Amino acid sequence: MRTRYSIPTIALHWTMAAAIGAAWLLGQVMEDFARGPDRVAATGAHALVGLAVLALVLPRLLARWLGGAPMAEAGWQGRLASAGHLLLYALMAAVPLAGLAILLSGRAPFPVLGLFEVPPLLAPLGLRKALEGVHEVLANLMVGAIALHVAATLWHALVRRDQVAARMLPFLSRRPPPAAPPATSG
Repeated sequence: MRTRYSIPTIALHWTMAAAIGAAWLLGQVMEDFARGPDRVAATGAHALVGLAVLALVLPRLLARWLGGAPMAEAGWQGRLASAGHLLLYALMAAVPLAGLAILLSGRAPFPVLGLFEVPPLLAPLGLRKALEGVHEVLANLMVGAIALHVAATLWHALVRRDQVAARMLPFLSRRPPPAAPPATSG
């Protein structure tokens, strides 16, 4: 029976956690800039990190599926954990997709840090404001889901003192003390 996640799953988990944190932080900061090149650059960085999150969703799912996962708890707690993970995976795809839809609904092509431009394919539909609202609601849902995920992890680590947190943080794993050396007769 597997007691922790695979190394690729752990690496992707923490890479995505950092990327999601960076995307959220850039999303907060870009709102503070007045219209102009600084805001375009911050928005471009936000979009690029969001696309990185989207690009990592499939490898993350494949690593979890192919690498396996530790046995879930039985009962309502296991079902709740599974539902929470499913919600997080859905939001990892939905938030960046909604952000991409915003870029596609602009009046002009959107430059992403000089690397490429996103064409305004959805502009004729006039959905930009609605898509911005959807993106914001989904991002706030993700922040809430992440907060619950972290709270549950802390509860397992600090209250229950079980090995659930060690599944993604192997350095927390409690190792049994080494066996005593065999007694010698003599």
